[in-house]
Amino acid sequence: MQSRTRNRPDFQIIYLFLLTNLLLIFLKFLFPGKAVNYNVLLYGNLLLFIVSWISVRMSTRAVVHKNVQVFLRLVYGSFLMKFFILAIAAFVYISIFKKEVNKPALFGCFALYIIYTCIEVRTVLKQSKKPNA
Repeated sequence: MQSRTRNRPDFQIIYLFLLTNLLLIFLKFLFPGKAVNYNVLLYGNLLLFIVSWISVRMSTRAVVHKNVQVFLRLVYGSFLMKFFILAIAAFVYISIFKKEVNKPALFGCFALYIIYTCIEVRTVLKQSKKPNA
């Protein structure tokens, strides 16, 4: 029972979120300068976690589905949902802060996006190789 709950697809995203938050909070107190706005990174990490968690749930449901149309709808839906939510969030941040946009924090959020996407793809690929998929 212990190994079954530890191998749930959600937990890899949760572990990444917690580890990233701990690292960002540690760096915030270690380097308190104005070069990187750690609040933007923390909020970006939270948004990426929520969107990635929903996307992993949709993708893992798609893997076990027998109907091809449902599979495609869930996979494309998770991609489009992730794309539009993150694009809107970036647009809102840039339009609100115009001159004070913290570029290192934006690039940090982009790096976090790449990490979350790699974890998500790896999780879904592992799920697809299971015998019941």
